[in-house]
Amino acid sequence: MRRAVSHTVGDIYGKSLGAETLFAKYLYGYDQNVVDKFNSVQSGQKGGDVYLTIDAELCEYIYDHMNADPGAVVLMNYETGEILASVSKPTFDPYTAKEDTEESGAKFVNRVTQGLYPPGSTMKILTAAAALENGVTDLEVDCTGEAIIEGQKVTCTSQHGHVDFATAFEKSCNIYFGQLAVELGDNAMLETANKFGYNYNFQFPDFTLYNSQFNVSGNKGDLAWAGIGQYEDLVTPMHNMMISAGVANGGVIMQPNTLKDVRYGGSSSFRYTPSEFRTIMPQNIAAQITEYMRNTVDHGTATSADIGNVTVCGKTGTAEYVEDGEVKNHSWFVGFVEDAAHPLAIAVIGEGAGFGSRYATPLAGEILAHAIEMGY
Repeated sequence: MRRAVSHTVGDIYGKSLGAETLFAKYLYGYDQNVVDKFNSVQSGQKGGDVYLTIDAELCEYIYDHMNADPGAVVLMNYETGEILASVSKPTFDPYTAKEDTEESGAKFVNRVTQGLYPPGSTMKILTAAAALENGVTDLEVDCTGEAIIEGQKVTCTSQHGHVDFATAFEKSCNIYFGQLAVELGDNAMLETANKFGYNYNFQFPDFTLYNSQFNVSGNKGDLAWAGIGQYEDLVTPMHNMMISAGVANGGVIMQPNTLKDVRYGGSSSFRYTPSEFRTIMPQNIAAQITEYMRNTVDHGTATSADIGNVTVCGKTGTAEYVEDGEVKNHSWFVGFVEDAAHPLAIAVIGEGAGFGSRYATPLAGEILAHAIEMGY
């Protein structure tokens, strides 16, 4: 179990950025005034008891069900911002972290918050939102599997034939969304990306979140690839999950947190209160995208995330990258449970695990089902 939560909890040697480092002022009692500090010492308590939002048993379940390759999973209550599970592989044993001499240090990197990946087709949530906000939804395209846009070949995983806006989202058509991004133009795409939190310097108190990146070049071919998450776009699993959480929560992203409570004896010196981080889209547009994501799980590319007893909404992503001259794919899924009794948002990525529909999507379904069984 300790390996499953090691990146969130951290280690006492400072090799990782977890609670042991970020909440040291509470663990050592540095947040207390002189009188409270004296009383704590007199009672034999040297520091505070720190309680986190994550569920260790849920994290262990996720850890055991991930494959052996690098990857990350993060699960959040989208109404409160509480991070319920955060798992990164490879991981480390905090008990032996001091003796660990691995030169790369890769196992100490929290891929949930520090891993930057091409978003692949999960970017189509952003492109769809830009189209809805700008009234560019009447485009229809004949997908033959490829298209040349300003000298660049944009390819699709299938020949979808004649597709409209809704069908292109459900089938995850690259040709449609590449041309849609071009119709929208650099300014509209960049404006929506910035609204979503791309190119923003995240400064959350509970963890270090690397900044996501969205660029435009003025070239229509580059913009087409950006609209399907394959240009210079980079996103962390945490941020990608936050975007889907924003859709689920009517366009509002709650501030994500891992610190729940700090207690000295019987009294609390800190207790988390939910707060809004930012609004990324109007409520009516969030409702429309929810419908498209619902249909994607119902009869689109994400059917393996359907768990039957609740409604799951989601978007698959297959993010291409080149390693040693070979084209490989990261497997993505982002989504949420459309149920007020189970307000769960999730992001799953498997490095080099293939198509999003083959690894990340069924894994997300299993995790959501288990979390609901646990009472979340």
